[in-house]
Formats: sequence, C-alpha cells, structure tokens
Amino acid sequence: MDVALDANEDLDVSSGDIMAVESTYQHQRQLILNNKGDFKENPTICVGGDTYKDDEGPDAIMRAIAQAFIADGMQVTDMRPNGNAVADSTARLFVNAAY
Repeated sequence: MDVALDANEDLDVSSGDIMAVESTYQHQRQLILNNKGDFKENPTICVGGDTYKDDEGPDAIMRAIAQAFIADGMQVTDMRPNGNAVADSTARLFVNAAY
C-alpha cells in the first residue's frame, strides 16, 4: 500500500483526503516514465520511456522495462506488445509483473 497519485503524479486528494492504494501499478508507471538519475537514492533505476519512442520496434524498451522491474524486486511473468501495437508512440505493452 502507498499513497495514491493522480495522472500528473501529484498526491490524489480528490476524495478530500490522502488515500492509500495498492501501489504496484504506480511503481511500474514511475519506473517506465522516469529517467535514470531522477531518484538520487538509486540513480540507476528507471527506464526513461520517452528515449525509446524513435526505435524501430518495442524489443529494446521491453528489455529495459523487464530489467528495471526485476531490479526493483518484481517477478515478470509475461510482457509483450498488445495485439494492436505498432512501433510508434501509440504502442502499448501488456505487462504481468508483481512483487
């Protein structure tokens, strides 16, 4: 459990108070979107997903995400592009990983 974040990565106080939520999805999102060096406590974590947007396919980012999740203590059981994914900014990944 962790504090809830909104879409802008700010504290979610939409209910009038700080809420506690299951945080695996939030951790995954932060690992993918933040760049290496963004967290001074552990500067080697994170993927920097925006740096992969011009790649020819999803292989490199999928490998980087899997490595980041494993380094964070998650067990990655499945990761693949969804059935409609294309190699551009609209690509989506299916990720099955948990602590």
